[in-house]
Parts: sequence; structure tokens; C-alpha cells
Amino acid sequence: MENKKSGLFGVLSRIVVYVIVMSLFESIYANNSGQAWRVIPAAILLGLLLAGMAKSNDFSTLGFTSPTPLPWRKLLFLLPFVAIATANLWHGAVLRYAPLDTVWYIVAMMCIGFIEEILFRGYLLRLLLKRSTQLAILISSLTFALGHIVNLANGAELLPTLLQLVYALAIGLMLSVFVVKTGYLLPCCLFHGVFNALAAFSNESGQTIGYQITVCAVISVLSVGYAAYLWRRELSQASAGVTTKESLKPQI
Repeated sequence: MENKKSGLFGVLSRIVVYVIVMSLFESIYANNSGQAWRVIPAAILLGLLLAGMAKSNDFSTLGFTSPTPLPWRKLLFLLPFVAIATANLWHGAVLRYAPLDTVWYIVAMMCIGFIEEILFRGYLLRLLLKRSTQLAILISSLTFALGHIVNLANGAELLPTLLQLVYALAIGLMLSVFVVKTGYLLPCCLFHGVFNALAAFSNESGQTIGYQITVCAVISVLSVGYAAYLWRRELSQASAGVTTKESLKPQI
């Protein structure tokens, strides 16, 4: 029991550190027109996480590798992932930043996608699975969604942030169910990173409140629908990559 508590405390501590560090950089450089600053904290934090995973030999445990391939047909060839990942392009595409800044932004967003998936669907979800699968999925998804509320402190508008909480919860449920049913985390990392990175090309001109609500609803319906589909499927390697071994702890 003590090991479980210390493991959970360690994961939550790292989530808090991640949120604080990224928020501090966001507040300090919010008015900076360049995007290179985003890479610094994201790359450092991801590097520390990967180093800890290598030290603990957790790449296979967390679902970055697996002896069995994904059942692509049963997973609908991940088409729901692809559809949702392109949400930032549904209103058209533009180049929001200078070419080099676009590269920096994409790199930073990919790093953030990997960090958040490792923390929330890698460590937190698997630790919570020791108690209840359903609760693990719900709590890890809620924690992931609520983490976005810090955007309000960084100057984000209220309604877009609330909508973000809604679809972040739905996406969190989808990704958590995917990990539980397949054991794979890497596709979630790539999906999350691409979803964030494509914001570099999002056409925000003329986006009405109604449009934002519609996008939130579509993302949420697709995510929850795919989660429900996966939950009901019997996958050939279900739980093969999911482990709740007592020693599983993130190291930084």
C-alpha cells in the first residue's frame, strides 16, 4: 500500500511540476512573437522523462513497444484518430507563424503531446488500474482535462477554455480506453502531438462561438463514440501491454 501511495504521489508531483513549468514559460514569454522558447521547457521535460523510462526499462511496460502488432482492422485503421487530429484544419489552413517559428512550434507541440501521454496515460492510468479499470479511465481523463484550466491563468478566454475542458475529457476517455484495450501508448503520443502541432496552421479568422461549440461537440462525439466502440471490442492482445506492476514509477 505504501508503494502505491508513493507511486501515485510521484506521478501527481511530476504532473504538477510540468503544469507549473509550462505555465511559467507561457506567462513570461506570452508576448514574444517567436516560438523557439516553447521548445526549451518541453524538450527538457521530455528528455528527463525518457531518461527515467530508460533507467527503469519502462518503454515496453508503458506501451512504446510490444511483441504483437496492432489489430488495425478492429481499430478501424485508427481513422477516428486521424479525423480528430485534423480538427484545427476544419476551418481552413493558414501559416500562422514565420517558417522557422512554425518548425519550433511543431517540435514543441510534439514534445508536449508525448509528455502528457506518458504522464497521464502512461504512469497515472496504469497506477490507477490497480484499483478499478473504469475508475482509472475516468480519473486519469478528468485529471488530464482539468489540467487545461490553468490556461485561464495565462490569459485564455473563459468559453474557449471551458470547451477545451469538455473535448479534452472526451479525448482523454478515448485515449485511456485505447491504452487499456491495446496496451499501446505510442499511437496516443503521436495523435496528441499532431493534434497540438496542427494548431500552427489553424485559420482562426471568423471563427464564431457557434462554430467553436460545434467543433467541440463533433470532437467529443467522435472521441466518446470511438471509446465506446473500442470498449466493446475483443482485441487479440487486449491488456497485453498494460501492466500494473508494483515497481512502476516515473523517474526524473
